[in-house]
Amino acid sequence: MQLSGDRIVAPRNLMIREIMVSRSCLTITLEEALFLRQGDTLWLDGSVPVVERVDGTTVRPRSSSAAVNRSFRLL
Repeated sequence: MQLSGDRIVAPRNLMIREIMVSRSCLTITLEEALFLRQGDTLWLDGSVPVVERVDGTTVRPRSSSAAVNRSFRLL
């Protein structure tokens, strides 16, 4: 999943394993697959993913992050 804003609300049920942050070169890999139900909100607290469930509970799944250097070459 790619985060392009501050908070993402799941438009449908999703299962994610990796999060890429579009404004930086940060890739977050979750230790276990995360199931988001429709309406759950996902955001980052620094480099830690936080999920607020529809029922009001908050989950911070275990993860690891890494900076990824991307380079492009015009042909």
